[in-house]
Amino acid sequence: MNESIEAVKRKIISRYDKEAAEKYNAEWFRKGGTERVPESPASHYFIDRKVNGALSMCKNEISPASAALEIGCSFGHMTSLLSKRFNELTAIDISPESIKLAQERLIHYGIKNVRFIIDDAEVLSHVPDNSFDVIFSFSTIRFCPRPQEAIQAIYKKLKHGGIAVIDFPNRYSPWHIFVKKAIGIEKHIYDHLFSLSEVKELFQGAGFTIGCSKRFLFTSKRLPSKFILLFKVLEFILERIPFLTPFAGIIMMKGIKN
Repeated sequence: MNESIEAVKRKIISRYDKEAAEKYNAEWFRKGGTERVPESPASHYFIDRKVNGALSMCKNEISPASAALEIGCSFGHMTSLLSKRFNELTAIDISPESIKLAQERLIHYGIKNVRFIIDDAEVLSHVPDNSFDVIFSFSTIRFCPRPQEAIQAIYKKLKHGGIAVIDFPNRYSPWHIFVKKAIGIEKHIYDHLFSLSEVKELFQGAGFTIGCSKRFLFTSKRLPSKFILLFKVLEFILERIPFLTPFAGIIMMKGIKN
C-alpha cells in the first residue's frame, strides 16, 4: 500500500462523515417510523441474517445482562437490533458523524441503553481492557488497514471466557470476485477479502480459541427487494449444499478468550 495507514484512516473517516452529515435531518430521523436505519427490505433481510446468525453462535454464553460491545456501528444498522438483546450496549465507530447520527436516531425512538464512543477498531483506546462478555463486529474488520491489530485489540477488551463474533467477506465468493465489479459497485477505499483459513489464523494469532464458524449469505442487500422471497428460497437451499457453502459471501467466526 502506497499511502500511510493514517492517510487511509482519514479517507475512511471523511467518507463516512460525509455520508452521515448528508442524512442528519429531521426527515431522515422520521423515515421508516422505527429506530432501524431506513433501508430496503433486501438490506434489512441481509442485516437480520447477520445479527441473528451472530447471536445464535453465542446464545449459550450470553444473556441480557452480558456486557456487550459492537465495533463499527456506522449509522446504527445493527445497533438498533443488538440494543434489544442487552440491558446495556456499547457501540463504537471511527467516524464522529456516524456516531452522532446513530445516537440521535436511537434517542429519537426512545432507545437509551446504548453508549456511543468514537474509537479506532485497531486500538480501542477508549474502552477498558477485560471488560466485555461479548464483542460483535460486522463489515468492519475487512476495512481495517491492519486486521490483525484489530483482532488483537478485541481480544484485550474481552473478559476471560469472553466471546467475539466477527464477520468477513469470503474471498472465494463470486459476489466479491467479479459480480460487484460487473454491476458497477465502487471498490471501497481499503478492503480485505479472507478465506476461512485466513480468518482462523487471525483469531489464533491473537490468542483466541476457535469456537465455531459458518459461511452463509449468497445474495446481497444491493439486489432488488422485489426478489426477496426468491433470495430466501435460494439461501435456504444453497446454504445446505456442502460443496457450495465455500462460495458463500460471508464468513462468520466465533472466538473464545481463554
